[in-house]
Amino acid sequence: MDQLTRSFPDDAMPESIPGGQSLTTEQRNQVDLSHLIAGWGSDLDPAVRPGVPRDKAPELGVEAIYPDIQQQPQLVKIHKSTEHPRMTPVFGTSCPPKGLSGLLRDKAYTWSEGKLQRWLLLLVADRVDVVEDVLMDVVRLRPPNLVREMGLKSEWEHNRHGAITKAAVASLAVAGVIVAVRGRRRRRRALRR
Repeated sequence: MDQLTRSFPDDAMPESIPGGQSLTTEQRNQVDLSHLIAGWGSDLDPAVRPGVPRDKAPELGVEAIYPDIQQQPQLVKIHKSTEHPRMTPVFGTSCPPKGLSGLLRDKAYTWSEGKLQRWLLLLVADRVDVVEDVLMDVVRLRPPNLVREMGLKSEWEHNRHGAITKAAVASLAVAGVIVAVRGRRRRRRALRR
């Protein structure tokens, strides 16, 4: 509190009130704690802001705060939004577009980020990518390891009640599909007779 007191001229010191001090706007503008708090007063009116004569907003494209980052080499196809003028210096390359999902992504990235069809097409591309990956696993004779990929082992270890509930719901869903298919077959047979 003594540091705040030192920030005021003797005649401008506000009166104490229970729970703290109440400052007028004029008194608040006179407080200068820039020697104690880094960045103090940066949101004040420029007329009373500490360091204003030294402030210079960098002009876009003329000054840079950081040195230029070397551009990462682009060895696979990378999609870039239409809103951005150039590729970011660093980007991920772990999942390059491929197959039908890649073609869908190519089309989606021709639209602006504000277009609904872009995002819907990217969602569809994600689903198509999952199907493509499962089909490639089957072609390579590596069926998916559902227990590991769905985290069923850790689900059983850490959330046994949830695992049992999910298994029961899945069993009911499968049973419902089986009953529906059998009922449909019976109706077809009855109509043929």
